[in-house]
Amino acid sequence: MHEDADRFAFPDLPEEAVVALDQFLEDFYHHFQNHYFAQLHQHYHEIHERQHYHDPMPLPPLDDPPF
Repeated sequence: MHEDADRFAFPDLPEEAVVALDQFLEDFYHHFQNHYFAQLHQHYHEIHERQHYHDPMPLPPLDDPPF
């Protein structure tokens, strides 16, 4: 796990480069989300449905009488 700590060790960059990278990443993310919206929506919907329909019913406390 220690190797992951350095995975995002960013170098110092000039302000213009930081702004350009930020704008590029936001634009890329926006286009990625728009292009793959249906697949992402389907994936997260399926996960939600599996979790919702496969959750066990909560059990009443054992020391509480039913009536």
